Amino acid sequence: MRARMFWIFLAVSIAGGACGCMTLANSPVIQDKLKMVSAGYTGCMPEENVLTNVAPKPDGSGTWNATCKGKTYLCSTISTTSSSQSYHCAPVAQ
Repeated sequence: MRARMFWIFLAVSIAGGACGCMTLANSPVIQDKLKMVSAGYTGCMPEENVLTNVAPKPDGSGTWNATCKGKTYLCSTISTTSSSQSYHCAPVAQ
């Protein structure tokens, strides 16, 4: 449930970002969470991951890119139950 709320708040914030306000996607808390999740797949420490293309969806799923040491990964999350989230990242074909 918390993960779903995270993505809902992120989606609302991005929509609100059109007004020039800071979005939750840029929030240090959100960035830290996505960097931590990405670290297990990139093999880099969380602070080494650079995030781009953060794209949450209202249903709790979402995607983002994590780049570290010249390699880019496509990461995604889906809600597997009302209180569980599944995360995956894979190298982007170049």
